[in-house]
Amino acid sequence: MEAVTNILNSTHDLYILDINVPGFDGHKVLEFIRKEHDALPVIMISALSNIENIHKSYDLGCNDYLKKPFDIEELFLRIKYHIKTTLHQDIDKSIIDLNYGYNFCIKTLKLLKHQHKIDLTQKEKLLLSLLVQNYGNTISFDMIHEYVWEGKEIESVSMRTIIHKLQKKLKHGMIVNIRGVGYKLMNSST
Repeated sequence: MEAVTNILNSTHDLYILDINVPGFDGHKVLEFIRKEHDALPVIMISALSNIENIHKSYDLGCNDYLKKPFDIEELFLRIKYHIKTTLHQDIDKSIIDLNYGYNFCIKTLKLLKHQHKIDLTQKEKLLLSLLVQNYGNTISFDMIHEYVWEGKEIESVSMRTIIHKLQKKLKHGMIVNIRGVGYKLMNSST
């Protein structure tokens, strides 16, 4: 229901929906989007790979279907394609300036400080990518869990450990803990 409320109150260039979520599943959200926004691109993602789910997604109006697990680079390429073809925009601005000499490449998931590569684990890359894509906005623990660990069961200490390691690789204060809610990436001077 939060997604539907957000669709009603916000404008987005593209939607990425997971089919298999509790309650108001991705197909229902897709139906709602198509009533409100006929032309905006929608990418469905799911671990469900049976032809019925794929068929239903396309029948309801999705533009693309991506089976889990997938490479983040493949998702980025599909997003880029749909933004270019549907909205006629170029989103090839893949290097994001994080301030303080830090840059992050969305395409390659590489973190640079003053053009020198900082080594990141795969989980750190995914976490930073999620934070960068939502710069200045709080990312819930659930979102981090779903994106970085693909919803697999983990101990809460695992998430804190990855966040702590990533915080040490960035300037102090760039990743902020929003107590009881999640984390956000921000300019550390604000």
